[in-house]
Amino acid sequence: MSRDNVIAVARIYNHSYKNLYRYRYYVIPNLNMEVQFNKDYIKNLIKSIEKTRGSTTNRGNALCIGHDMQKKIDTEYGVQEIDLF
Repeated sequence: MSRDNVIAVARIYNHSYKNLYRYRYYVIPNLNMEVQFNKDYIKNLIKSIEKTRGSTTNRGNALCIGHDMQKKIDTEYGVQEIDLF
């Protein structure tokens, strides 16, 4: 039986007009690929963890964090990017 897990790097459009950065990136580890890797689930998850977990404005930094997690968790599907607008 496979683990069927993935690390998601979610890109969200930043609505703050004062901020110069257009997008925010969240790294979400150990999601189930068939059930939890969809836009609606990830949007609700980010709303619930937004205050406690940080984000970054740098895509490269977010991907590096995801790949560092991949070394520790060893997920089946690796690191996947998903756009949430």
